[in-house]
Amino acid sequence: MTTPDGHDLPQPPANSPPPGQSAAGNTGTTVQIGGSNTGNINITQRPKLPITPIPRGDREAALEPLWAHTPTPQRAANLLAAHGLAVIVGERGTGRRTSAVRTLHTHLSTPAGPPQLFDLAADWEEDEVPEREILPEPIAGHGYLIDATSRHLTENAARALMTWAQELHDAGSCLVITGNQRDWRGETRFEIGAVRPHAVQVARNHLAHAGSDAQAGWLQPDPQRAATRGLLRQAAPDRTAGVLSDLLTRSVSPSDAVAIAGRLRNIDPERMASAVERRDKNPPSSQEHEQGIREIRRIREEVLLWTNFLEQTLTGTGTRGQDRMMLLAAAYLEGAPLELCIKAATAFGSRDESLARRYREGRSPRRRLSDVGVDITTNDTAAFHTRPGLALSAIRMDWHHWADERTETRQWLARITAPNGVAEAWTEQIGSRLLELSITAVESPFFTILDTWTSTSAGEERLRIVTELITRAAETEELARDAHKQLLDWAPKPHAHRRKVVAQACAGRYGTRWPHMALVRLRHILAIDDEATRIAATALTNHAAQSTDGFRRVVETIETWFERYPTHLAGSRAFLALTDPAHSVLNTLMSAAQATPAIRDFLINGWMQTLRQPDVRDHAHQILLGWARAAHEGRLDRTATFGILTDVRNAHTPLDAMSRFLYGSPDQDDHALIEARLALANLRACNHTQCSELRCPLKEAAESLPDTSAAGGTGEPRL
Repeated sequence: MTTPDGHDLPQPPANSPPPGQSAAGNTGTTVQIGGSNTGNINITQRPKLPITPIPRGDREAALEPLWAHTPTPQRAANLLAAHGLAVIVGERGTGRRTSAVRTLHTHLSTPAGPPQLFDLAADWEEDEVPEREILPEPIAGHGYLIDATSRHLTENAARALMTWAQELHDAGSCLVITGNQRDWRGETRFEIGAVRPHAVQVARNHLAHAGSDAQAGWLQPDPQRAATRGLLRQAAPDRTAGVLSDLLTRSVSPSDAVAIAGRLRNIDPERMASAVERRDKNPPSSQEHEQGIREIRRIREEVLLWTNFLEQTLTGTGTRGQDRMMLLAAAYLEGAPLELCIKAATAFGSRDESLARRYREGRSPRRRLSDVGVDITTNDTAAFHTRPGLALSAIRMDWHHWADERTETRQWLARITAPNGVAEAWTEQIGSRLLELSITAVESPFFTILDTWTSTSAGEERLRIVTELITRAAETEELARDAHKQLLDWAPKPHAHRRKVVAQACAGRYGTRWPHMALVRLRHILAIDDEATRIAATALTNHAAQSTDGFRRVVETIETWFERYPTHLAGSRAFLALTDPAHSVLNTLMSAAQATPAIRDFLINGWMQTLRQPDVRDHAHQILLGWARAAHEGRLDRTATFGILTDVRNAHTPLDAMSRFLYGSPDQDDHALIEARLALANLRACNHTQCSELRCPLKEAAESLPDTSAAGGTGEPRL
């Protein structure tokens, strides 16, 4: 046995009696027990918070030649050198994450090589404090980054992180936290305001790094520099240099600048050169000159996602009604048949025949769509090939421009995506576009629509879509906090569809990235017996089977549920799922129980707690029967299996499922069960397992019996 810091504990004599004392719920490194004790004391800790290496793309963006210089990283690195902690605060679009990665590189890089940088998941609840045992151990050269925008940091949580950062600092490691101005509740001396990098520099760096030198030159603020670069003047100056020098302003965010650079790369340099040549080599009044100006304007619109085009389209005369709705329907249903877009447009607003008739009068629907920028493919579907990016841009501008019709727009989207609605088959695409809209939208419609989609009769495909969308929202910086809250709000409520979404999310990527928060939500799910409960049980067993940390996390969590919520069914249902012979994790449990008294104690105490719950009586009996059959068929070790069940029998008065298991039932008399009863009848009672009931008669009786079991006590150690 070893302590958490790796030191060996004194070993007991070879023939020493098993301990008669335990330290339930202990998480410290020292246990003092009065009286004689020569047995093992199991001191275990909760699993560490999940860490993932910072993606390569994020690290590249923070280094030369992509890095756009600001004073933020050096100021933050100075704080790391002094305290091991820096908090970079700023609104979205200030480049706080890239600055944080640059800060870690600046502080930790050595001639020996680059540092090891990790994202640390803030995987604890709003009212919890990240205890020291779940935080990573300090390792020299390791840097950690926490995004505080995805969750609320209390003063106590901030204090715990400051204490941990001092440990990191002493070991040659460090921590950087990013967030909005109001996200950090700790000492202000650790704060650094994020300085927004110049958008033009960001875009030009990305273009130059990608080999798009011509496009980078279009953003050149001083065209003359391109003509005089080097020792000799260029023989043929590039006429396109600086042609888009006013495209980006300082208010453009770094992420938007990178996106604009990506769209600039798609513009053929020959196309721009031809447009500039037409403009410059022809008289101002000529048609060729005007064609050049229009083409340059079109390129600008394409790169800026058609802002001016949409402004005129959405606010011009006659577009408030039919034309606007035609564009909006095509934007949400890009790729859908034209007839479907037309039907969706006519469903906006009141279902008045006169409204539908107006769409059939005047210009044809195809002409209306063409006039507002929609392409019509040869397959008669709506597309935006000649105006890439127009669809999402139109959705954003419509939401912001027609603020007084947001409620009506939400109702329209809910109506056309309802079961048997005209656009039901396009629900996932509509949801994806709402998610993108909600990143920057006021009065975000995303979660309201998810509520609507799960409030009515929802099939499996609809629930899969909602699960995927809310998982993506949790992975999106701007929506993460609301997504966590939505899942927590849905979990305890008796709404079958929403409970199922929560269970599916926790069983998927959400549970992998935030295992602790997922387990909290699964505890609420397990309170009610329905389909969501079965998904939750499977999620628990899968998580326990994936890794050693996952196994420890699930066992420790179930122990905590038994301790904190003794009358709640979550602990019992989770325990029965974990001990079901149908799942491979039971073999891991039984093997661990033979080597580790703490796991044996977990199984004994788990059965004792579960057998007290009448609501799981039938399920418990089926699992007990499964144990007997598995032992009979050789899938479980007979001695270990019946030894544990003997301790359970002797530690508590047999009730309910255990009574049926031990003493018979009219419909249960197969050979495996008879063999199990015979084995239990021939095994003697132990004297070291203490019942948690104060008046249990076995407490006194056990003291007079010799012990033949190797169980390690009834303590409930935290793993």
